Amino acid sequence: MELLIVHLTDIHIRDDADFDVLSERIGSIGGAICNHITAPDETKVLFCVTGDFVFSGKDDQYAAIGMILEDIYSLIKSRFSQVDICPVFVPGNHDCDFDAEGASVRDALLKSSILDISDVSQLKVCTSIQKGFFDFCDEWNEKFNAMFCENDKVLTVNELNFEKENINIKFHCINTSWCSKKQEEKGKMKIVTGKMKMLADNLPDKEQQDIVITMMHHDAEWLDWEDKEVWNNYHKKYSDIILVGHDHNVEFAWKQNYDDSSNYTIKGNQLFDKHSPAQSGFNVLKIKVSERSMQECFFTYEWDGTIYKRIVDTGYRPFIKNRFIGSGIELKEEIWEYLEELDIDINKNKRGLKLSDIFAFPTLREEKEKGARFFREKQKLVEYIDENKFIVLSGQKEYGKTALLKQLFEEYYTQKKFPVFLEIADINTSDGEALNRIIGEKYEKTYNNLSADSILQKDPAELICLIDNFEEIHLTDKTAKNLLKYLTNKFGVVIISRNPKLDLLNPLGYVEMNDYIQDTFKGLAIQSVGQSFRDRILDQWLLIDDDMQDMDSISFDAKKREKNTQVQTVMKSNYFNRTPMDLLLVLSYLEQEHPAQINYSRFSYIYDSLIMGKLSAVANKNPNLISTYKTILQKLAYKMYEDGNQGFVTEEYVMSVIFNYQENHSNLMLKAADVVKNLVDYRFLECKKNTYKFKHRYVYYYFVGSYIDNRLPHIEKENVIKKVFANIDQDINYNIALFLAYNLNKEYDVLPMIKELEGTLLTDYKDFKYEDLKPLIEEWGGNIEKEIERIYTIPENENIPILREKELEKQEEMQQEIEEKETSSKIPTDEDVIRLNEDVVKLGRIVDFMGDILKNYAGEMENQPREETIDLMFRAVLKIIGSFCELFIYVVDKLINMVEEKIKDGTEEEINAKSDFIDVIKYLFSQIWFQFISMNITCLSNSLASDVIKENINTYSNVMNTEFVKMTRMEYLLRIANTRLPVSEINELFKGKDCLADISQNILKYNISRYLSSYQFDDNDRRKVCTLLGFNIKDVLIEEQRLIVLKSK
Repeated sequence: MELLIVHLTDIHIRDDADFDVLSERIGSIGGAICNHITAPDETKVLFCVTGDFVFSGKDDQYAAIGMILEDIYSLIKSRFSQVDICPVFVPGNHDCDFDAEGASVRDALLKSSILDISDVSQLKVCTSIQKGFFDFCDEWNEKFNAMFCENDKVLTVNELNFEKENINIKFHCINTSWCSKKQEEKGKMKIVTGKMKMLADNLPDKEQQDIVITMMHHDAEWLDWEDKEVWNNYHKKYSDIILVGHDHNVEFAWKQNYDDSSNYTIKGNQLFDKHSPAQSGFNVLKIKVSERSMQECFFTYEWDGTIYKRIVDTGYRPFIKNRFIGSGIELKEEIWEYLEELDIDINKNKRGLKLSDIFAFPTLREEKEKGARFFREKQKLVEYIDENKFIVLSGQKEYGKTALLKQLFEEYYTQKKFPVFLEIADINTSDGEALNRIIGEKYEKTYNNLSADSILQKDPAELICLIDNFEEIHLTDKTAKNLLKYLTNKFGVVIISRNPKLDLLNPLGYVEMNDYIQDTFKGLAIQSVGQSFRDRILDQWLLIDDDMQDMDSISFDAKKREKNTQVQTVMKSNYFNRTPMDLLLVLSYLEQEHPAQINYSRFSYIYDSLIMGKLSAVANKNPNLISTYKTILQKLAYKMYEDGNQGFVTEEYVMSVIFNYQENHSNLMLKAADVVKNLVDYRFLECKKNTYKFKHRYVYYYFVGSYIDNRLPHIEKENVIKKVFANIDQDINYNIALFLAYNLNKEYDVLPMIKELEGTLLTDYKDFKYEDLKPLIEEWGGNIEKEIERIYTIPENENIPILREKELEKQEEMQQEIEEKETSSKIPTDEDVIRLNEDVVKLGRIVDFMGDILKNYAGEMENQPREETIDLMFRAVLKIIGSFCELFIYVVDKLINMVEEKIKDGTEEEINAKSDFIDVIKYLFSQIWFQFISMNITCLSNSLASDVIKENINTYSNVMNTEFVKMTRMEYLLRIANTRLPVSEINELFKGKDCLADISQNILKYNISRYLSSYQFDDNDRRKVCTLLGFNIKDVLIEEQRLIVLKSK
């Protein structure tokens, strides 16, 4: 649909001479309007006149203007009979007949101290001198269904509904001239008086589908100061477009207020005046409405003596609706900034992009073994969340968890609910009152005009809690569980995002918390960027150029195919992860001019190219200035790194770096203040209240690495690099190390340092083999029974109330010395587990890091260092598994404690006998163990996912010939596959002569099942694999078929 808003104002017709002049211009006015009707079957014309139809409110003048306007109306209809035209009118001061009968009574009332226009009878007296206008409007209503102000209201709401497009146009027609005088006084006019309430208080809430067009003759500058406050309260809350006249000046402006409300203000030129007939013009605002978006284009016409000539044509731009929500809640500016912020500085068409420009909905998979649903659109996800209330979003690093949470925040905000982000790393308690204070403070930092008390006293159904990066939790297991209990009672919806590596690297730290999540929350996993997700991102990227492109057209499809080919060229050989972040990096890189590359490493050429491109821009391509800015940023980044500061620093801190540069270099031609301003303007730095930090973390890491590599003396450089690599479990060192690796020799520098670090960790488990698990599993069954016997020495058939305390008292008396000898040396303590977990986390980071090295730099590595790296990664993961196996008794005791508490709380099914209790513990332990092995395989295969090393993986698998390596290789092959599944390899592991043991088959079947619903794989291959593994193909394809049916409808 195309909305054509024609804006005429201040016509001032008074006599036959005026009529004759205007009559000659009708053809040009109508012709100009018709020129913008480019899709007549889809066009709606909104014919808006904002007052001063006539010169002095006389009936004969209205008869004359009626003929003029009707001729324009008829001309449009004669050319485009199918076009609907909706006239909308408000009066101006010249539409008042100050000589009318009753004018003196009106004058007396306006001067009276008892004037109260909430009294309809008083208001009608005030509008009585506009009788000619209202009679004219009634006539046009009968002929053409015109809409207008009513004589008993200051504000009249008229509505035009377009059900097909789900748009409601609401015309708020304000009669500002009800109190007009012959000699208008600026700053003295009113729109409320007496007991009349503010305009915004009399209206229903604005809905999402509403476009509000406010029409009035005088703008706000003519109102007195009290009424300006009324106006501000009203227009921030409602108006999308404001049409005004009176001042005879043209203006078209989009204005954004501090609370993120915004409006388009359009002031109109006079169409005619006897004393200045050459000054004549009108405006046209065209709004294109598509299923995905709206765009606007503004035109102004002026009379040049022969025709109306177009003097302003803005071209199409996104139409920005007023974001103020009718509930009256206002987000703080910094929250809006955060919601639009990207983690990387992406540019297109020489402008930085926001999240809303490029967000494409990811693919999510319900974490269920059977009948799992997939979600590929926001509305379906929101319906699922509303149904289930408590959700865990899981996904690997950079899969888009944060972006999705931001979108959900905005969705619930538009629903007039009260979403809030909580920082899990800042929460150190589960005490209810302490949490009330923490949440209250977060709400006050989120909203402008609502107190924490007013929000927290609302129905929990209105409160939405969002927690990102839940894996950063620092609470103990029980405290973490109690925190989640508090949140699920306080909020109607709780959504947490977490990296599943929390379960991999610390499976024992949060047994109770994870059990509570399992019972209370629904899990959704964000999938890697498959073809359907990539298509959605490419669609968004291409639509940035022109949001009105037809996505179903041949030309758009050709553009997408070309862009997809370019992306594949850069991302070939899996140098990049299948994440939205990497895809956007490549798309941004492709917008620039570059020589062809062989190695498109993310941490080398891509980042280096993007950052150097920005340096070139800030320095206006001057080589000396590029060097200057680069050196200053290097010095600033390294100083912050040395000082342990990644956050905001003072202005003096930044200036000291620049002054240090000036002292040691004689080529700085810019003032220090200008350097800082330019670094902020080009988004290297971010400024808040005279403090500064690097806008994006990757830029900070890049310049720290660059300083270490290029500016430190040789010996100091070696020592700093060793320190960085020795501490890669810390996020900052991990990322700096990846940039340093660009210029380091992978075989002789990087690999030896990582090997040295890996050799110091979990040394007791360096010889652990996956094959050791089978006898351990058999042993665990009996040991679980023994551990329960140790705690519950009671008859088999006796009911199990919780008798631990009594039994322990007896055991302490009878076997204190035995227990101290037998158990204290064998059962690990919490402190032992914490120490082990520290090594586990470091090993996990080593595996991630070496995976990134392979993905980014494998092209320059020979086979031997590649295979040494692969071996190191496998050995590190097996150490992690080995350490878990050694903690068997600790895990069982944790599970026993957890089940006891659930029995006390009444949340566990009745356990009557010891055998039931043993079964429950065995089941829970097997679940933890199964998920732990499965996740290790998945994460290791993800770290290895580069098809550059495929032959090296095959060689390693043949040499090692172990089930763990075979399972990991299989998931690796699934990850690097494009359309064809490795059917023969799967068959070999399940049916061949070297098939896996039953336990391994069950784990691998579970992992493979998560790939089978991906649209990218060949349908026949999926059917073959389903037959091999005993899956029901209907479960795999049901979601796909549902989407096909929906599309056909």
